[in-house]
Amino acid sequence: MRDQLHDQSVRDPLTGLFNRRHMLETLRKSINRSQQTGAPLSLIAVDVDHFKKFNHTHGHDAGDMVLRAVGAALEQGCDRDEVACRIGGEEFMLILPDNTSDDAITRAEQLRQAVEAVSVRYGEKSLPRITISVGVSHYPAHGTMPQDLMRAADDALYAAKDKGRNQVQVAGSGVDAQQISQLKKPVKAVSGKSTA
Repeated sequence: MRDQLHDQSVRDPLTGLFNRRHMLETLRKSINRSQQTGAPLSLIAVDVDHFKKFNHTHGHDAGDMVLRAVGAALEQGCDRDEVACRIGGEEFMLILPDNTSDDAITRAEQLRQAVEAVSVRYGEKSLPRITISVGVSHYPAHGTMPQDLMRAADDALYAAKDKGRNQVQVAGSGVDAQQISQLKKPVKAVSGKSTA
């Protein structure tokens, strides 16, 4: 019972991902670990493009399916001690311990491609293609406190949106991830289906 209550207190009920509370606690611990060991640490901020319009056009049930599908793609993209979280609405964050800047940029682009490959069916029809905008920040280059790393990743995410959406931007660089590294590796599609 106690484990179940704890799980409910740190999980988002819609996606099953960790929630903002757990993300902040995990990010603090990850920063402390990086300070002590010198291990690299990166943070990825994700926002579903045009989600409000999508929700309005197709309905909240379809919007929930999109959030679940994006959450599943992000969770599948996590390895080892990496943590995917839904921090609210259509916003997600991933904590990537032991990921260098280059590793995190590569992973962010792979996640962007994985979400773009997702096909969500709602009732009898396939919903429109889902895309995400992504921002990447690194410890300690973009901050040494959780709020600084989150703000840097968020600023990079909004830069991605300003530059046309469906892309990865790195904090403070003004350069998109594709310019940094040409990463057109194919990724496996993830399918979200429902008969609602």
